[in-house]
Amino acid sequence: MPRYIRCLVIVSCVFGFGIAEGGDGKAAAPVSVHQMSSHSAQVVGDEGMRRDLAAVRGRLASIEASIAKTSERADQVAQRTSWFSLGTVIVGALLAAFASMGGQMLLMRHQRKINRADAEAKVANTYVEWQLRQLSELYAPLRALLGQSNVLYRQMNEALVEAAPNRFRLVVGGDFDGKVFEIRNGDQWVRFRTVEHIAEVYNQGYGVEPYFNDVVDVGQRLVDLIQDKAGYARQEDGQLVLVMGQYLAHFFVLKRLLERVKAKKSPHESSVDKLATFPAEIQALVNAGFLEINKQVIEWRRFKQLAN
Repeated sequence: MPRYIRCLVIVSCVFGFGIAEGGDGKAAAPVSVHQMSSHSAQVVGDEGMRRDLAAVRGRLASIEASIAKTSERADQVAQRTSWFSLGTVIVGALLAAFASMGGQMLLMRHQRKINRADAEAKVANTYVEWQLRQLSELYAPLRALLGQSNVLYRQMNEALVEAAPNRFRLVVGGDFDGKVFEIRNGDQWVRFRTVEHIAEVYNQGYGVEPYFNDVVDVGQRLVDLIQDKAGYARQEDGQLVLVMGQYLAHFFVLKRLLERVKAKKSPHESSVDKLATFPAEIQALVNAGFLEINKQVIEWRRFKQLAN
């Protein structure tokens, strides 16, 4: 007989005895001696079936233990899976955060470059604006007034040469136009100096008084310009600032001498007045500063056009 049939028979017998003993709480029905004998013989004969049932129960317990272990392993796997999922989420969040931070850092770096470029452009624009003010406020008008004064002075020289060629002359020299105006002093020719020789030409019948008056008027405008705008001088033009101070001293002496000559008084109250001559180097210094600033402004405009 197959083992599984024997097991089913044993189970049926067990449950059958339970019912016969009054599973419903009532007295069991009488059993005959023949039936009891047959049943006892069957029970005695099925000891092997009981052993098989015990083996089945043992295997069932083993299966239950295996199932429990499998469930435990499944729980562990599920737990590891949960931790792995959580770790994946955390790593993903960290990577996203790092990516965001990296993007922000790149954006900030780019913004800093833009801000630095804007700042440099603003500084350059401010510097060029300052240079343009230097040109328009000091160097250009100073250059123009000195040019006007030179023209008037040279016209006065030419008028004197024409009026008295034996007394006055123009020779090649190192003045603003490559010439030098000289006056004859005895047997020698010396360079004409306005503050020193004004009394020898003013009101002496040469007709040059209007030139002197105009030169002094232009000189007054130069003085006003220097006093008001000397602060626009370039840092590199420290020598120019000193020379402008010398021009102020020259002009005040010249103006006072002209007033005395007009009043027909002796022009020189002191020999020191003769030392306050016109500082000829002012011409070259002003021209050099003007040309340098103008060059830098032109270069900046050309660079800005190329950049745009």
